[in-house]
Amino acid sequence: MNDWQNAERHAERAHHFYESGQWEKALTELKHALAVNPNQSEWHFGMGLTLDALQRWPEAAASFHRVLRLRGDDTDTMLHLAFALIQCDRCTKSIEMLRRVLEIDGECDRAYAYLILAHERLGEHEQAEVAFYLAQQINDDCPLCFDYIAQSLATRGQYDRAVWCWQQTLRLDPQHPDVYANLAHAYWARGKLDRSHRLFIQQLRRDPSDTQTMVELGHLLLEMSRYAEAGEKFRQALELDPTLAEAHLKLGELALLTGHLDAASSELRAARRLEPDAAGVHLRLAEVARRRGHLDHARDHLRKEINAEYRSPAQTLDLAGMLIDMDMADRVSELLSPDIESDNTEWLTDKERATAFLYRGVAHLMCGRPTACIADCRRCLHLSPDGVEAMRNLVVAHLELYQLRRARCWMRKLAKLRQKDPRFRALRYRLIATRIRVATRAILGHLHPRSCR
Repeated sequence: MNDWQNAERHAERAHHFYESGQWEKALTELKHALAVNPNQSEWHFGMGLTLDALQRWPEAAASFHRVLRLRGDDTDTMLHLAFALIQCDRCTKSIEMLRRVLEIDGECDRAYAYLILAHERLGEHEQAEVAFYLAQQINDDCPLCFDYIAQSLATRGQYDRAVWCWQQTLRLDPQHPDVYANLAHAYWARGKLDRSHRLFIQQLRRDPSDTQTMVELGHLLLEMSRYAEAGEKFRQALELDPTLAEAHLKLGELALLTGHLDAASSELRAARRLEPDAAGVHLRLAEVARRRGHLDHARDHLRKEINAEYRSPAQTLDLAGMLIDMDMADRVSELLSPDIESDNTEWLTDKERATAFLYRGVAHLMCGRPTACIADCRRCLHLSPDGVEAMRNLVVAHLELYQLRRARCWMRKLAKLRQKDPRFRALRYRLIATRIRVATRAILGHLHPRSCR
């Protein structure tokens, strides 16, 4: 058998392995085939599809580029390349490729679908909607278009519209991937936890091996205080994939919630071994150290957590709160300011933004900046008018500036909400003491003006 025939046999085996989902074996066979005939565009295309299935996006993009060099402007290859470029965060290049596709075939709804996704990834949501409505004029029954515009709407917090679009996706394609999980997240964001729970269960019935959905369902169950069920989901996910750092992290958080510090430490250290820079791991290890009284270790973990990337809003706020508790308030402003001062605050709910302003205000006060504290606490109250902690810090900040009239004003508002709070009584005594001190200084200043200068 000559080399050309041998290459053909490798290509045939690759096709068989690809069809059966054995992508690594398919990749090996294609490499053997291309080593003999590197100019066979079909084999490069098959390699691109295989790398796509393995989610090795940069290599997939390179393979599709080779196909285009051999074939010229083949729209199917261009579409695969455009999608791979989106997954590589090269969305601008992808948009250029998709516009070339539409110049060749102006009625390609798949090109419009990928345009929606690319603009969504770039945060260009208006352009995403334009692409969606253009696609609707060509084909108003494209499930992919509804799915991707729903993702754009959900990113902007427009969950009602996103839910409607995902429902259209299901109507058009009942087997479309991840729709139940996406709907579950949308209902979760709207506070409809029971509905979200049912949708996650539907997603798992469709794909019982979906470990990511198991972890997300466990997280939801944690929020619903159904701790035993949450732990079961995290452990099921780890049985399927022992390398899931997030599942270990969530088991550690669950152990913290139930007061099992040794179990929490064990799970969190496992998460750190698997993913040393994972957001939240050092934060929870700091919590373990603090509860054990190892404050220096807790501060070391917090310093490492500050440098972690891709934290969720909840993790960022937990970190800010712990920095305040551990007398590290000087790091809070640099942590929170990029998010709450940015024009792009779509990922923060009003409640989270209010908490962020409160924490930054408290940090300003601890660092001797009462004026900045007042500004942030007032912004907190604009979002959450009954924020007791913000009012309490406004009283303290105004007292530090000897602005007694404003301090009394906030004290009266606070009195309507927390008359029996022992901290309220302590604050009232502080107000009285400050008034006495101001009055005493005024009297002394009148009697001995030079000594009080």
